[in-house]
Amino acid sequence: MNIIKLCRRSLVKSTSVPGLTKYSTLISKKNEEKIKKKIQFYIQNELPEKELENELSDLKKSIKTQAEIVRTLKNGPSPSQLELSQAVQLLSDQQAMFRQRIEKYLHEEENQNIGTKKLEQLLKERFFYDQSFSLYGGVAGLYDLGPLGCAMQNNLLSEWQKEFVLRDRIFQIDCSILTPEQVLKASGHLSKFSDIMVRDLNTNESYRVDHLLKSEIEKKLKKSKNQTLMQLLEKIENSHFTDLNEIDEVIRKFEIKSPKNNQLSAASPFNLMFKTEIGSHANIGFMRPETAQGIFMNFKRLYDFNQRKLPFAVAQVGKSFRNEISPKSGLIRQREFLMAEIEHFVDPFKKNSNYEKFHLVEKLYVNILDEHSQLNSKFSQKIQLGEAIDRKIIKSEITAYYMGKIHNFCIKAGISVDKIRFRQHLCNEMAHYANECWDLECLTSYGWIECAGIADRSDYDLKKHSEFSGSDLRAERINNIQNTKENFFPHVIEPSFGIGRIMYTILEHNFMTRSNSTKQFFSLPYQIAPYKCNILPLNESDEQLKPFVRNISDLLTENGIYHKIDENSGSIGRRYWRSDECGIPYVITVDYDTLSDRKATIRDRDTIEQIRIKIDDIPIVLMHLGKDKKTWQKYKN
Repeated sequence: MNIIKLCRRSLVKSTSVPGLTKYSTLISKKNEEKIKKKIQFYIQNELPEKELENELSDLKKSIKTQAEIVRTLKNGPSPSQLELSQAVQLLSDQQAMFRQRIEKYLHEEENQNIGTKKLEQLLKERFFYDQSFSLYGGVAGLYDLGPLGCAMQNNLLSEWQKEFVLRDRIFQIDCSILTPEQVLKASGHLSKFSDIMVRDLNTNESYRVDHLLKSEIEKKLKKSKNQTLMQLLEKIENSHFTDLNEIDEVIRKFEIKSPKNNQLSAASPFNLMFKTEIGSHANIGFMRPETAQGIFMNFKRLYDFNQRKLPFAVAQVGKSFRNEISPKSGLIRQREFLMAEIEHFVDPFKKNSNYEKFHLVEKLYVNILDEHSQLNSKFSQKIQLGEAIDRKIIKSEITAYYMGKIHNFCIKAGISVDKIRFRQHLCNEMAHYANECWDLECLTSYGWIECAGIADRSDYDLKKHSEFSGSDLRAERINNIQNTKENFFPHVIEPSFGIGRIMYTILEHNFMTRSNSTKQFFSLPYQIAPYKCNILPLNESDEQLKPFVRNISDLLTENGIYHKIDENSGSIGRRYWRSDECGIPYVITVDYDTLSDRKATIRDRDTIEQIRIKIDDIPIVLMHLGKDKKTWQKYKN
């Protein structure tokens, strides 16, 4: 007997347990059968999210146990009606509790999907960004930033440079995008920088095989549990599924088809670099897949520039290119994207301990999902970076230092602290040049996405380029025991940042709905917001107000405060709302009282509170608010 069908009333109305009707009213009658099937499936099988499964696992066991008790009583020789009734009621209550939580989960999932659509619609409407070449149908994986997106990106990069380049006194260079074939042959990208793909034999569309198989296997598992498929899914998620023959066999055995239900080609590797020709002699080159190689090419000059001393770090910000097989997900997966990378060169003897700046982050708590936790299906843990070093979860103090810096930078930029973690790469998924990797992952509507990473590249790159080029890329140290000079290859710790992904995460985490309203806006931090304020004349057509608007604009410009002037038609409320949708923290309104008191009203985007400030004081007030929003109360009083 099916345990869900057994107590049918508990799945129709959640009234047997107090307070369980909140989410039941959100499910329409026509979806009732769908809900029943989902609940039946989720009781018997794992829930889609590990956290939810962990939360409800005890309740699921209780439901199964109680259902067995009811079956035993019903099939017994002479069941006691009172005992049976009590057992059925308990089962009904348990099922009702389970249903309420599943309905809540489905409701949250539906709201998240709706929210994501509204978010992306608003980003396009306000032209933060949009698909490139849209007049000709657009090109997947290519995006153009509009005025707001460009300004926001500039502000994010400015804050990044202050936090990393300025504070840590890092050198910054700018290297060529076009890269000769020999450089990438030496670095290993020519032979190892690839994904496995399959093609739709009818449409010739390409698909990244791990993404396609994961999606199709998950669909099959929703219909019925299959132990082989579950093992395959685990292999794919852990990056163990790379054998071409095994992939072809799985596609054949389980009749995996393309999203358009067509037959698939045999699996094959696909190099992700964009190939081109350099010069009239058709020398082969590539668009760089990362900015790091330009820094390695210039190591000798940089080493000399730093008076032949280690450690030192070098930063580069610029475009990189990866010919993704089937890019989706907006700014999350692009073919042309902005990176900010740092190469920290260090003596390998001094890499793992006694780093002079580690004390700055030693006590910082971060969420860590290490290799052991992943392999044993455990969750991330909140731990101090100092403890992570002591327990050898993180090998290098330099790596831990950058993890702390990245954590603090992302939170300051507007990423939610409870949606951020560092995940350690498993051995089989690390890049060919790395021996330790950590990804900063952020939870978004697309799941956990990598926004930054810290890789220990050891001496791989300098050794390879020294070997292929014939140049000596070693540094020198003094052997104090033998009083001699030693040559060695420095090791490299590399923090790297996907600027587009960080931008998208900030936008999603700060996409808010006004309380008691359906209106939505971006609550961007002052330093990241595309404009710091918007100047509005109360009546856009009144010539008396325009000199005051120009005066305020001039004062803001002199103080380096980016701002916007909105003299378009519309009510003041509508213009306020336009400003909120652009993520602008403050609106300065010039009204008719300004003519006599030379003051203007500053409106706060998040609280919609207003204060009145002398025009000459507006720049300093905005700068104070930008540094510490608590000063609002000082000016309010």
